[in-house]
Amino acid sequence: MKYIKYILTLTLLAGTIFAWYTVTNDFIKFYDTEGTILKVENCVIPNPVTTPCFYGAFAFLGAFFWSIYILLLGTEKQKKNYKFLTRFLVAGNIFAWSNFSIIAVRFIKNAEKPVLGCSGQITANPLTTPCFVGASIFLLSLIISSIIIWRNKKLT
Repeated sequence: MKYIKYILTLTLLAGTIFAWYTVTNDFIKFYDTEGTILKVENCVIPNPVTTPCFYGAFAFLGAFFWSIYILLLGTEKQKKNYKFLTRFLVAGNIFAWSNFSIIAVRFIKNAEKPVLGCSGQITANPLTTPCFVGASIFLLSLIISSIIIWRNKKLT
């Protein structure tokens, strides 16, 4: 049981690293194109602070630190906090999959021709976007967290 809690934390760490790597690259591309990071209107590519990836990166970071905090708690407090973390991960999944769905619908409506992806980059396939990868990691985290809650109920 103890190992699955660490697997959740490592999964959230992987999501955090992926999300911030993506956001950092988006800021670099934006700065190279616009010459500033402060511009948010009339941009050639969207400023990363206006993209879902930016907010998803904060969600991953928050969930990751929360999972570390939970590991430091006693057993009863862990059970309660895993329930709250799972609810947060449900919200993160709704956010991530909603954003991915917008891109997928845009792609289908555009006769499967390249469209603007979630991080402000042109994409030829929604399944290769950071939104899809991030949403998948959020889903995996939710599944792991749900298993932890299920096992906690089974043990009591």
